[in-house]
Amino acid sequence: MMIAIKKNITYKYLALACFLLVFSGLSAQDDSVNSYNETGQKAGSWIFYYDNGLPEKAGEFKNGQKHGIWTGWYANGNMRYEITYENGSARGPARMYYSDGTLREEGNWQELFWIGEYRFYHPNGQLFYEWSYNDSGRREGEQRYFYANGNKMYQGKWMDGSISGHVEVYDSTGMMVQVRNYEGGQFASSSTVNVSTPVESGLVPFKGTGFHTIYRMNGEVYRRGYFRQGELEKGEEFVYDDNNVLRQIRVYEAGRVVNIKSGTELDRVLER
Repeated sequence: MMIAIKKNITYKYLALACFLLVFSGLSAQDDSVNSYNETGQKAGSWIFYYDNGLPEKAGEFKNGQKHGIWTGWYANGNMRYEITYENGSARGPARMYYSDGTLREEGNWQELFWIGEYRFYHPNGQLFYEWSYNDSGRREGEQRYFYANGNKMYQGKWMDGSISGHVEVYDSTGMMVQVRNYEGGQFASSSTVNVSTPVESGLVPFKGTGFHTIYRMNGEVYRRGYFRQGELEKGEEFVYDDNNVLRQIRVYEAGRVVNIKSGTELDRVLER
């Protein structure tokens, strides 16, 4: 896997070098890059640069609007995104990358939401989750989650954005440990398949005492620390917005919130 990732990053550098050569050649030959049409609208090939001279984004304009595939890069030169536009709106295949150039997510974006098959990857390149969206941008059909080692984490079906029926839960070794049943999108019951394997989840309340980590359905940490009869005694609670962006970290001591990390303080935590 590491060899594949290195090759992938190498190919991205080669693609960037070829891109720069092509645009440099065009600029030297004529004014076809960063030009305007007769009505003063951006037209044809455009490229924008960072202050360090590396390209930030590039693509085509048609009558002043983005059209076709646009490519973006991080300031370090690695690929950031590839987004398809149609008359100024993002419509079509799209890919986003981590800052090291590793693919982060890919799917078909339709202006406001994903449709069809969608994949999100762990930073190590392994598939994190594989979802399917209907034409309204709601999750539909078989949905799968995976650990960073490649083994399955969850598998179940969604209907019009809600869990439908049962969800299979697997431990990090790939063994199924629990089946959770849902009715009307709400948790109804569960049955343990392998009692010898602990189940970490954010869907079934933890009622025990001791150190524990509760995960959300997408694999992100919800709570971690020392619990007493299911209540977080000492640890952290992670608060996300509707777009799954971390907004707060609530610090618990003696069962009470003693600090809330947000804003610049949260930024410092994330930069560590």
